[in-house]
Amino acid sequence: MDLLLFLGVVAMFSLSGFALEFFGIPYNSPGGSIVTKIHPATYLFVMALGLAVIANPNPVAYMFDLMARCLGSTFLLVACILLWIFISRFKGDQPASFLIDAIMVAAIIYMLFADVGDHSRLNIARTVHILMVVNCCLSLVEGLSGWRLFPFVLNDTEQEWEYRATALLGHPLGGALATGVYTIVLTTVRDVRGLGTRWRVPVILLCMAAMPFIGSRVSFLIVYATVATVVGLQFLMFLRGDAISTRMLVVVLLLLPLAFLALFTLYELGVFDNFLNRFINDKGSARSRLELFKLFEDISLRNLLLGYRLISLETQTRLGGLVEGIENSWAGHALRYGVVMTAMLWFGIAGWFVDMLRAAGRGVILPLAYIFLILSTTVGISGKTNMMSVPAVIILALIGKGRQAVSSGRGTAGVNDVLSRIGRGPPVAGAGGVRLPPQCQS
Repeated sequence: MDLLLFLGVVAMFSLSGFALEFFGIPYNSPGGSIVTKIHPATYLFVMALGLAVIANPNPVAYMFDLMARCLGSTFLLVACILLWIFISRFKGDQPASFLIDAIMVAAIIYMLFADVGDHSRLNIARTVHILMVVNCCLSLVEGLSGWRLFPFVLNDTEQEWEYRATALLGHPLGGALATGVYTIVLTTVRDVRGLGTRWRVPVILLCMAAMPFIGSRVSFLIVYATVATVVGLQFLMFLRGDAISTRMLVVVLLLLPLAFLALFTLYELGVFDNFLNRFINDKGSARSRLELFKLFEDISLRNLLLGYRLISLETQTRLGGLVEGIENSWAGHALRYGVVMTAMLWFGIAGWFVDMLRAAGRGVILPLAYIFLILSTTVGISGKTNMMSVPAVIILALIGKGRQAVSSGRGTAGVNDVLSRIGRGPPVAGAGGVRLPPQCQS
């Protein structure tokens, strides 16, 4: 089971939809068998869960025990199955397969991590670190050179004009979400599994450097604002008398000026022109995120309860000038499936969020808030994306608690985040720390 989970994580982080298309698997393009429309990682996760149940001496009892311990994820799976039946019965013109990779696999991942051993969790965490670093490096190479590891193909058309990097994680919006979650976890959570303290700041800086080339503006602003806030809080705590390591002092005094010099040089060379132009002229993208709610005006009772038919919704979208489509996961659900089935799905997603909070403690509040904001400004989980599953792996592998800690409610996760440390007194000075003398602390 652990091996299949490990292979599934590797496949999810290295085989994007663009990579599958490049290798001849019609994952995103029209046509092909239903088998090819499901990501290989999903098959591995399902096999791992099935093997975990079957290999148990009492499979039925274990399955019900697992469902009881993962109530939110269980309810999400049930909600997705009911929505699938609803789509098959009343929405024959709309696909339902997106539910598997976009939503259901996130619940399966949570169930798999509920009983994974500490050694396997550590190996997965180290692998996630390696793959995220490789993805950021590839993003920098693609953004600076124009070369792509895999072609950026949408609707069977290669987006040759697109400057945003795709690297390992595929579409820039999904890549930016994963990179943002990873960066926020490293920035705000004290104890992160599988990464030494000395590597944390370089990896955070690497992620921040890659964000402009991946190109999501909302993700960029949230991540940079989060890092700036944490750095500001750390500086205030230093002024109050908190210790600072010698290594961090060297980084601040030597590397920070070099970083500003490098950024200024790249700016003068025009490297960031394409990214900055998206803020100046977004071609109506920001406006469309607000105007999509006009689709709810004068909506009929039937469409409100059961959702639009696909051809009718596409017509309303074009008439509303929404060139990029419905860039809001929640609005996309409501307009396609109506408020009744959508409310059930939302309760399931809320249950999954609660499960994630239980598994990782208060340290996951900021990453989960970030995920919610990004899903609210993109197509997100109303289409076939991995914008719940990839963040789930990052959070559960890096800061998720084991089964014993979750069930007992103990552990350090409750104070394992920057929010819990605000307002605390200065810690006892440790070896290698630099502290202001007592006369300067009054």
